Amino acid sequence: MYHPKPGEVGTGPKFWPNHIFSELASAVCLLGLIVFLAGFFPHGLQEPADPFVTPEHVKPEWYFLALYQILKLVPRTFMGIQDFNKPATLIFAGVFFLALMALPWIDRSSPKIQHPLQRLPIVSIFFIGLLMFIGLSYWGAVSK
Repeated sequence: MYHPKPGEVGTGPKFWPNHIFSELASAVCLLGLIVFLAGFFPHGLQEPADPFVTPEHVKPEWYFLALYQILKLVPRTFMGIQDFNKPATLIFAGVFFLALMALPWIDRSSPKIQHPLQRLPIVSIFFIGLLMFIGLSYWGAVSK
């Protein structure tokens, strides 16, 4: 504890820089101790996580249910390729969303046409994709 000298005005050392630097030194030492302990004495709680292996009782959030169902539908081994379903699902999802993003450039209708029934090919592509997403999401929600 700081005791002021006789005749000295003030309540102690300055907050900046004295107190800040002492706290910073303590934090750096504590961080070094944690890094040392974690590096030389690692302790895992369970087996390392695999992002492509999901326990049976766990389901993803609703916006990932369609991809979850596609992952279950694609065969795990195809033409001798092990774990074929993982890259196939990622590639399918990437192509699907790139196609949705490119839809405004694919639609070459006149800007004067506003009614959806006059843009039937593009609107039908959108609704087919929407129905696929809803159907796969529902299927993923009710499947085991």
